Amino acid sequence: MADEGLRRALDALSTRLHAEVDRQVHAAFDELAASMPAPEEPAPAAVMSPAHAGAGERLVGAIQAMGQARSLTEILDALVTRIGVEARRVGVFLVRGDRLVSWRLAGFDGAASEGKVEVRLDEAGILAAAMRANTTIADETGGDAPSFAKPAAEGVAVPIALSGEVVAVLYADHGLTDSWRGTVEILARYGARCLEVLTAFKVARSMARPQQEVDASAAQHDGGADSDVAEAADVAARRYARLLVSEIKLYHEAEVVSGRQARDLATRLGGEIARARSQYEQRVPLPVRQRVDFFHDELIRTLAAGDASVLETEK
Repeated sequence: MADEGLRRALDALSTRLHAEVDRQVHAAFDELAASMPAPEEPAPAAVMSPAHAGAGERLVGAIQAMGQARSLTEILDALVTRIGVEARRVGVFLVRGDRLVSWRLAGFDGAASEGKVEVRLDEAGILAAAMRANTTIADETGGDAPSFAKPAAEGVAVPIALSGEVVAVLYADHGLTDSWRGTVEILARYGARCLEVLTAFKVARSMARPQQEVDASAAQHDGGADSDVAEAADVAARRYARLLVSEIKLYHEAEVVSGRQARDLATRLGGEIARARSQYEQRVPLPVRQRVDFFHDELIRTLAAGDASVLETEK
């Protein structure tokens, strides 16, 4: 009965999340259609730009690519790649306190092409405005574009929010079609929803596994041998720790690299580690945590790349 109730709860969650994704995408499509000028005499096929041709098919393909992604990294990679067809320059910036740090950039010259851009919020122009207002900001003159985006070009910044909190900002400029801004906003909105759905399901599965696996083990062993029940709980705890630490690494990639080099990883990411540990301790039973500290083990494996000394101040 408990498993059946859990299944129904997850099914209901799935329905609500997917309904929200559909609603947001349809709303974005409606806004895009309303903002487009009335059609004029079509241009001859021979002179139509490849960037203008097949816009609808590209949009559908981009949505399908993000919808089929199975990790947070795959979703963001698909988002940057697909928007790179609509605009010459595109980048995703992660929110890091009073700064925005580049995660992926495409089409930029110099240092920006290597994805090593860090912008203070008070110098980030429309990126900071989009983050603070949690709404799309467009600049039609290029005058408010961040310094790394020069020469000036028409740009647009779209916040990427999870559960209402902006965690990243997508920036694009040098559009290749008349409707490129609308397409960028649709894809960024859909990408954010995909990230939110995937994160929600990962957490839901991690939360559900301990009791499911314990129950299954107990049923198979006539009431449950203690060792088998403990092993199942340990497996679930290890998976949840891996999820929490992997998300720290994803959203703080630059700090992880710098922290390993400076050997101050625990200090640099102390707040994020503390929040993740709190989540871990809320969901993992005390007897499991007393047997093995899977969370700390995962910090060493994933964040510290096996070097425990860079996390000496964490415990």
